[in-house]
Amino acid sequence: MERRIPYSQKGKEVARGYSPPPRKRIRAPDLDNSDLIQENALTLIGRFTNPEEQRLWSLIPFLSNRWNLKGKAIGSDLGRGCFQFRFDFEEDIQKVLYNRPYHFDQWMVILQRWEPIISESFPNQIPFWIELKGIPLHYWKLRMVKDIGEELGQLV
Repeated sequence: MERRIPYSQKGKEVARGYSPPPRKRIRAPDLDNSDLIQENALTLIGRFTNPEEQRLWSLIPFLSNRWNLKGKAIGSDLGRGCFQFRFDFEEDIQKVLYNRPYHFDQWMVILQRWEPIISESFPNQIPFWIELKGIPLHYWKLRMVKDIGEELGQLV
């Protein structure tokens, strides 16, 4: 006498010829979201450059204490190595953006002003100040500096 019950009697056999129904595509309605855009105008979005090493629970108080702001900056986790800070005042957000780039746990942190776009790679810019040394005096022209800057990346 065999003690095993075959899969077919249990109803666990692999169904043949079955395919799930196709997913229905839904079109989002036209929507006036200008109020949401205005509500998020004082928001910075950030991303870790090494999420395996950098920890969000310690980054938020580290940055908000370092900034020495007039108002508050409330940080929150957005998942997948991203986070946001909401500010009370425009001058605070400008101060934070002016003092970039930032680093935490010996890795860079990307901080950008929130934009109403959908992209897996947003935020993705780290601005740097670059000091040029050793340019001979007879090459100190605005055109020369702009050409060097454009070779390195986007010149602002």
